[in-house]
Amino acid sequence: MPLDAGEHYDRITEAWMEFMGNNFHFGYFEEGGEDIAKASERLVDRMLELVELDENSRVLDVGCGIGTPAFHIHRRFGCYVEGISTSRRGVEEANRRSRELGYSEKVRFRVADGQDNQSPDNSFDVVWIMEAAHLMFDKARLFSECHRVLREGGVLVMCDIVTARLIPPHRGLWHFLRHLPAYYRLLKAWGPAQLPTLGNYVDRLVEAGFTRVLALDITPYAAPTLSRWRENALPHVRSGVAGMSPREVKNFVRACEILDNFFRGGIFGYGMIRAEKGEAFPRD
Repeated sequence: MPLDAGEHYDRITEAWMEFMGNNFHFGYFEEGGEDIAKASERLVDRMLELVELDENSRVLDVGCGIGTPAFHIHRRFGCYVEGISTSRRGVEEANRRSRELGYSEKVRFRVADGQDNQSPDNSFDVVWIMEAAHLMFDKARLFSECHRVLREGGVLVMCDIVTARLIPPHRGLWHFLRHLPAYYRLLKAWGPAQLPTLGNYVDRLVEAGFTRVLALDITPYAAPTLSRWRENALPHVRSGVAGMSPREVKNFVRACEILDNFFRGGIFGYGMIRAEKGEAFPRD
C-alpha cells in the first residue's frame, strides 16, 4: 500500500470517479436529499462566497484533483486558474479535460507539492486548498508557501476534514489503540493523513503571517457525503471497479461507515477557513 499521497491518488483516481463523480471532495447539503454532484458543486460555491474574483484574477489550486473545482471557478469568473498536485495521473486527466473544454489557455495543471509549489513570489490573488491540507504533514511549510505566492491583500481559502475536539493524551492513546483496526482501514482507503483541529489550523496560518482569519465549522452540512459515497460504491463490492479489487471496494465502503461514525461521535468534523495576506489593521 503506497504511503505517498501522490501514489495513492494515482492508483484510485478512476475508481473514485465512479464513487464520487468528478469532484474528489465532500459536498454541502442544505436540504439533505441532494445528490452528491449537486452538493459537491455547492461546496465550491460556498468557498467562492469568501473571495472576490474577476476575469483578471489568478488562482492557485493546491491539490487540484482532476480539475473540477478549477473548471467551475473559471466558468463563473473567466479567471486564470493554475492547479497543482503530486498525482501525475490526476494532472494528466485535469489537463486532458481542460483541453476538451476549451479552457487550456487559462486553466492549466502541473505536478508540484503544495509544500514547495515552485511559483513566483506575489503571483496569485487567491490560494485555494480544497481537502488537500490533511495530506500535507508540514502545515507550517504549506502555509508559508501559500503566503509567499499571494499578492498583498490576497486571500487563502480552504476546507477540510478536521479533528473536532482535543482529547487528553492518555485518552487519545486509548482511543487510537481501541480503534486501531478502524484507523488502519481509513489509511488504506483515504491514504496518509494528519487532521488538526480548526483552532490549530488558525494558529498555523497566523504563524505564517496571515491575518483576519475566519474559521467556520460546517460539519452538519458536510457529513451526509459519506453515506452517498458508500451508496455509490456498494454496487461494485462483488466485481471491483477500475483497478480496485472487490476487497478494496469493500474496504472503501467500510471506511465510509467508520468515518461516518466518527463524525457522529464528535471525533472528526469539517471546516472552512479564510485568511488574508496583509496588515491586521490597515493604515489610513
